[in-house]
Amino acid sequence: MPSNYNDDETDRSPTELAGLSALGVAFVIAGVGLYYGLAIDSMRVFSAAAAAIFVLLATSMVIILQSEPLVSRENAVISGFVFAAMALFFGLSTFTMLPFPVLVGTLIFVGVLLPALVLQYGPSISN
Repeated sequence: MPSNYNDDETDRSPTELAGLSALGVAFVIAGVGLYYGLAIDSMRVFSAAAAAIFVLLATSMVIILQSEPLVSRENAVISGFVFAAMALFFGLSTFTMLPFPVLVGTLIFVGVLLPALVLQYGPSISN
């Protein structure tokens, strides 16, 4: 007789696993949208895909905070920098006339490179 829960070590129901799979597929589609926006040099498509990723990241962080008993330093640093990068990107694209490559470079620098540097060389909070 089938049960409502998966028998592996995650203890997540099939509904939860389906929701997480849908979230993963949504991230892939948004990533394809980012690539497409860059390929056709369309700020509108790129911004829509970036906004979708912002919403998906917020959803992912809610799931992590609900399922993880303790938020790790890596999760906190990465999520903080990614949200800051997205806000900076939307602010710069709305209120300035910076060229598209500069906006994308800022997004990558603040959202990818800075968290990596902070995690690699920043102070550790462990005892």
